[in-house]
Formats: sequence, structure tokens, C-alpha cells
Amino acid sequence: MLPNEDEIESCCADLAALHEEIDCEVQQLAARHAPRLQCRRGCGACCLDDLTVTTIEAEGIRRAHPALLSEGKPHPPGRCAFLGSEGDCRIYAERPSVCRSQGLPLRVVFENVAGELEELRDICELNVEGGPPLSALDEEDCWLVGVVELRLIALEERFVGGESPRASLRGLFARR
Repeated sequence: MLPNEDEIESCCADLAALHEEIDCEVQQLAARHAPRLQCRRGCGACCLDDLTVTTIEAEGIRRAHPALLSEGKPHPPGRCAFLGSEGDCRIYAERPSVCRSQGLPLRVVFENVAGELEELRDICELNVEGGPPLSALDEEDCWLVGVVELRLIALEERFVGGESPRASLRGLFARR
């Protein structure tokens, strides 16, 4: 059951605030990694098809882009539905959380089957050159995957009152 309009507005405002926090942190990391980052408008290397988002992120996109979703066409299958004809993001200001840190060195910490903490690092193949190896980076020079996602899950649970299935970005477009 979806919340009432005031609760929806509150959740959307909290999502926008979370996105602002992400953007601020990403901007600082991007400045540190500027020599290696090849990410530019039109790149789209990380803009994959079949991406899904939380219900609250889908709602934010619906509210901000009703004309695009009802009258526009998704990008052809194989790439993100929201890519424009020149590889630009048509919902850039409302792009999902997962899209906001792409291209940066990513750090994932997890518990392995032996109960020990392990770390994996990754970066877009376009951004490997021009900087030190990922293994040589300090922890704070990588985007820690998981922290923002936990906050997004908490917001999602508040929005829908529990767990909910994720929404396909392509599925947000009106069916014709």
C-alpha cells in the first residue's frame, strides 16, 4: 500500500536530499581522480539495460518526467532506457542512486564464507589508466558500496511500509 500524498512528498524530498549528499561526496572523489576519469556526457559505458530501481526512485522519476514517460520512447534495448540519442541521460537530475557513483573506484566489503571480511575493488575499464592501481588507493579514495544502499532501503521501507519489488527503468515508459 502506497503512502498518502504528504508522505509521498516527504519521501521524495528525503530521496532528493540523499541524492544531494551522494553528489557532494562523488564530486569530491571525482576531483581526486580527475586525471583518470573519462566519464563525460555521452559516454554511457555504464548505462546498461535491465537496470532496476526502488519504488521511491521510480516515483521520483515519474513525478519529474511525466511527458517523457507518457510520450517519449525508451532507448532501444541493449542500453539504459533513459539514454538520449547522443548518449546523454534524459533524467540526469533524477537519475538513480546507483548511477551517481559510476566511473569512480568502487570498494565493496563483505563477509566471506569463513566469516572473514574481504574487500573487492573495481573501476570502469575506461578509467583504469591515468591513476594509481586500485590496490594502492587509500580506503577513503574509493566509493564504499553499501552505505548509501542501506539508507535507500530504509527510505524505501518507509515509503512502501516494507519490502517491495524493484521497478524496471524500461518499464516506467508507457506501453504503446
